Amino acid sequence: MAKGDVILHPVRMRIIQSLLKRSLTVQELMEWLPDIPQATLYRQLKVLTSNHVIYISNERKVRGTFERTYSLNRDSATFSTSEAHELSKEEHMKYFMTYFTNLMQGVEEYLEGDELDMEKDGFGYRHIDLFLDDEELSNLKKDLVAVVKRYSDNEPNHKRRRRTFATVFIPERKK
Repeated sequence: MAKGDVILHPVRMRIIQSLLKRSLTVQELMEWLPDIPQATLYRQLKVLTSNHVIYISNERKVRGTFERTYSLNRDSATFSTSEAHELSKEEHMKYFMTYFTNLMQGVEEYLEGDELDMEKDGFGYRHIDLFLDDEELSNLKKDLVAVVKRYSDNEPNHKRRRRTFATVFIPERKK
């Protein structure tokens, strides 16, 4: 299975995102991802493990069964610059469409809710053209990483809802 097909699957993407922060057991993953059926979770963990995106970092016997702790292999969970360069235009378009479809699915699920408060929920989408030189773009990316990092260690609880923040940088074609 191609790397993009492995990591861009909607359930597998959520597992990867959960493991970005720390290693987790299946029980902890089920708490972080309560809407994913247990059988589906196990099936997707197997795909991620067999493709070396995640690995079993600890295993201990608990009441006659083994409790496994999964960790993220960060190098396998993203495309390196060289891997991205090796992709064809068609592969990039396929993976972008998968990425976009995953976002659309989240929007559709949100909009199916009965009590929408888009302002309070923070729902929205924007498009803005920025004119940046290479250094300014690099600084913007660093600033975004710093801002997101402040909140990325938040753990789910009864007060917090998952909110997806997605970014896409599309440079103007060189003329």
